[in-house]
Amino acid sequence: MFSGTYQCNLSCPHCCVPIEWPDRLPIAAALRFVDQAHALGIRKVGFTGGEPFLYLEFLLAIIKRTAQLGWRFDKIQTNGVWYESPAHLNAALEAVRSAGFSGKLGLSVDKFHGLDMDALALFCRTARRIFNRDEIVSLNYASKRPDQGLEPMHRLAHALGAVVQWSDWLKRYLVVSDDMTMTCQWNHLAPVERAESLGTGWEWDGAWFQEDYCEGPGQALVVTPKGEVKPCCGFASDLDQLTIGNLHTDSAEQIVQQAREHPYVGRVFREGLTAIKEDILARDPSAIPGATSNQCFLCWYVLTRGLAQGMPGGGGQVGRWTDWLPNVNGERIPLGFKART
Repeated sequence: MFSGTYQCNLSCPHCCVPIEWPDRLPIAAALRFVDQAHALGIRKVGFTGGEPFLYLEFLLAIIKRTAQLGWRFDKIQTNGVWYESPAHLNAALEAVRSAGFSGKLGLSVDKFHGLDMDALALFCRTARRIFNRDEIVSLNYASKRPDQGLEPMHRLAHALGAVVQWSDWLKRYLVVSDDMTMTCQWNHLAPVERAESLGTGWEWDGAWFQEDYCEGPGQALVVTPKGEVKPCCGFASDLDQLTIGNLHTDSAEQIVQQAREHPYVGRVFREGLTAIKEDILARDPSAIPGATSNQCFLCWYVLTRGLAQGMPGGGGQVGRWTDWLPNVNGERIPLGFKART
């Protein structure tokens, strides 16, 4: 998954992306990494940001190359309101289709995005027409629970002459009109990074999560605009503690090997986040304040506080990845300092 740019035309209070950073991932470096990943057997690509459409030339170059290699496409995650005019929107989506993109456009629709429903509806209709697919757009929303935060979905549905329906088969909400069917993907809103200021509580819900070895948010090579490679795109993914390599200095093969040898990342994928949790609680039963079903939040909490064996604490603030934070013992430790084990 490529994040070609941090930059975005929106500034949402729950976002963990440092949109003020101007870095852009060089196209040549990304193409080289694609070829290396292909040699390892990787065959799927997606795009996130920032706002991917603000770096259109990057999108087109990677889409063309991966389409030539026969890869499958995941989503281009977008806010849907980046365009300057209907003509600009039309030209950009035409270019993406012509480059060979056959995945979905993941449209973020929630209360943090400003909710220009006319612009979002135009994006949906234009995508439907250009790609000639009734399921080209999927929707993402962030809230405390799947049945909350649906007001923007209803507003978008109204603008499209559609309805919001629950699917017992998919276990998801759908926005359905005469010519479009858009699945709604719920994202757990947890108070991390910028969202710490939202005052939503710690989101502990009384039950530990079901172990999935990070197959949901993880099991990916996520490349940032700086060339850093992370193992996931979850809430904790921007922490330096999760960096497993850099495509400017490491090959894809080296990065995969470094992920396997990483004292935290490797163990999570081999033994699960449950193993990390159990180690922490064995050393100090009060180290973690409760149970949660949100793997990403637990990972972020553990790493920023220096609770995982052999890992430093710190980070967790947008644009200040070397900030000081206290660990469970009350010690204020900077990022890069080896925590006591």
